[in-house]
Amino acid sequence: MREREREDMEDINHFSHKDHPLMLVNIETIVGASFENGDEKPEAISCYACHKHISSGFVYGCTQCRYFMHKACAQLPPTIDHHSLYKQPLTLVDCKAMHFRTWRCDVCRQNKVLGLFYFFMRHDNIYSFTACIDCCVVELVRKAEIDAIKEEARIKIEHEGHPQHTLTLQLRPGAFRCDACNAKNEGLFYQCDSCDFWIHKTCTSLAPTIHFPNHLDHPLTLVYSLPEKFFNFSYYCESCNIYIRWNEWLYHCANCRYFVHIKCALDTKQLSTSRGNPSTSATEEDINDSLHFPMSQVFTDPLKLLHFEKTSQDDDGETNINHWSHGHPLILNVEPYPNTSDINCSDPIEVCHGCVRPLSFPYYSCKDGCSFILHKYCVELPLKLQHPLHQDHSLDLINTWGQQIYCRCNGCGSFGNTFLYRCETCKFNLDVNCAFLPRTIKHKSHKHPLIQVMDPDPLCNACNMWNDHISYACKPCNFILDMYCAMRSPDSLGHRYCKGHEIPLTYPPVMDHPEDFYCDICEEEMHPKLPLYYCGKCKNSFHLYCINRFKRFANVFHEGTFNVPYHKHPLTYVRRNKTPKYVCCNCNQDINGCLILECQSRVCSFNICFECDYNKEMGP
Repeated sequence: MREREREDMEDINHFSHKDHPLMLVNIETIVGASFENGDEKPEAISCYACHKHISSGFVYGCTQCRYFMHKACAQLPPTIDHHSLYKQPLTLVDCKAMHFRTWRCDVCRQNKVLGLFYFFMRHDNIYSFTACIDCCVVELVRKAEIDAIKEEARIKIEHEGHPQHTLTLQLRPGAFRCDACNAKNEGLFYQCDSCDFWIHKTCTSLAPTIHFPNHLDHPLTLVYSLPEKFFNFSYYCESCNIYIRWNEWLYHCANCRYFVHIKCALDTKQLSTSRGNPSTSATEEDINDSLHFPMSQVFTDPLKLLHFEKTSQDDDGETNINHWSHGHPLILNVEPYPNTSDINCSDPIEVCHGCVRPLSFPYYSCKDGCSFILHKYCVELPLKLQHPLHQDHSLDLINTWGQQIYCRCNGCGSFGNTFLYRCETCKFNLDVNCAFLPRTIKHKSHKHPLIQVMDPDPLCNACNMWNDHISYACKPCNFILDMYCAMRSPDSLGHRYCKGHEIPLTYPPVMDHPEDFYCDICEEEMHPKLPLYYCGKCKNSFHLYCINRFKRFANVFHEGTFNVPYHKHPLTYVRRNKTPKYVCCNCNQDINGCLILECQSRVCSFNICFECDYNKEMGP
C-alpha cells in the first residue's frame, strides 16, 4: 500500500495554503521527529481541513509551515453540484478566507472551529447554506453508491443457483427472507424476472468452497439444494442443529455427510462461541471420576464395580448369616488364596440370585445345600433407597421370586423375577443394577459429560430410536444416548460374519465405506450419520441393536430341566460363553452369556434362547 502511495507522490497546490506547495509525506516520520525541549511526548498533528487527529499514514503537508491535511481532505472536489443532494451548488472554502473563526454546519447543526467547509450564499446575501466536510462526503459516497447500483441494475445476470430465469438487481434495499441463506436481513437484493425468487446481493457471490473451522478434514463445497443421493435420511445443520430442507443452499462435505446452512457457515462469531462451554449439572469432581464409554466389554454389572474395593480377599464379613430373601442360613465363600480368578469364567456360568449377574468372590451360598447364591454386595444392599429418578417416594428392596408374572424395570425395560427396588404407590420399578448406575459418564461420541435422565420418549442420537427408560444427556447440546447405546455397546464385538477378528464400534464419518451402508443382519439401509459396527476388513456393517440386541429377559433367573412341547428331549436352563458361532437354533441370534434352554442329550445339539421359548409358550 505504502509503495503504491510513494509511486503516486506529487506536489499539489492547494487554495488554502498558497505560500508553498503541499507534498505527500509519511506523517509518522514527522511526528517522530517533532520533540520540543526534550518533551517526552511528540507534538500532536491535526488535519487543517477537518481538524481530526493524524496518527499514521501518508498525508499532504508543508513541513516548513507545520501544515498538514489528510489525502482525502486535500483531494476534496472544489464544488458540489448535485441537485438530488442540495438545491444549490456548493463551493469548498477556507474559514480563514471568510474571516470566520467559528461556524455552524446547517446539516448536522454542530459548531465548528476553523477548517474547510462547503458554502453557498445567495446573490442578495440574505440566505446562506454551510455544510461540513463530513456531511458532504457522506452524501457524495451515498450518491456514488446509488449511481453504481443503477448502472449494475441495467445488466441482468444468470446464476447457477436459479438457472431457469435471469435476475435483476433492485435499486432499493429491502427486508425479506432470502431464498439462498434463509435469513431475513435488510440489504440490496436480486429478484427473479419471472418467478418469486429473491436473493441477497451478497449471496450471489458466495465462495464455491470454504474451510470450515469445525470440519478441518475437508473443505466444504457450495451446493444449491440437497443432493438427491442424500434424500433417504434426514440431515441437520452441524452448527444450528436445524433440519436441512432439500431446496436449501448449503455448504457440505459429501464424503462425511457434513451439512451447514449458508448463514451458519459464514457467521464466524457464532461458530467460535457455539456450544463452547455449556452449563451442566455435573460438578468438576463428578466429571473427573466419571466412567468412560464405550468400554471393552458390555457394561451390565455396576454393582460389582461399585463394590470392588469391598470384595477384597481379607474381607471381614460374617461367615454365617440369615438373609431376609431366603429361608435357610447362608455361608460366606471367600476365594482360596492365591487364586484370584472369578467363577464367571467357567462353563456353564453361575449367576447371583439377586442381581442375575455372573458370580464372583466373595459370595454367600445356602448352608443347607440348595442352589441359592448371593454376591456379598447383594446381601448388603440397602432395604430402602432414595433415587434421583423417583424423588417423590423412597424405593423398597423386594424379592419377586415366585410371582406369577415378571416385573418390568422402568430403568432398562427388561423383565425380571429376582431383586427389585419398587415404589408400590407409583408402580415404579428399578432392578438393582439400574438403581446403582453412575449419575454422570463420559462418552466418546460427545465432548461434554452426560447426565443420567429419564425423559419421556427421548430420541437417541446413536440408534435414532425412541425409549422411555434411563438415558444419558447433555441438555445444552440437545444430545442424548439411551442406556444401551451409552453403556451396553462395547468398543468391539465378535460376530460369526467376521471370523477371527473383532468388529469395532465406529463413529461417522467412515472414510472407506461404499456409497451406502446396508446392515448385514437385517439388510436394511443404514443412516450414514449414526454410529455402527463396521468391519473394514470384511466390509460388513451392522446396526448397534442388530449385532448387540436388547435383552428383554436379562434379569430373569431360572434353573432345572423341563419338558417342552416343541422339542422331543427335556431342556435344561443354562448360561454359557462360547464362540461367536454360538447362536439360538430358532432366531439365529447370539446367545453367549444369555439364559437359554439346552438339550443335553448326546444325540442332539438343540438350544433355544429364553425369549424364543417364552414366545413359543405364550403363543401368537
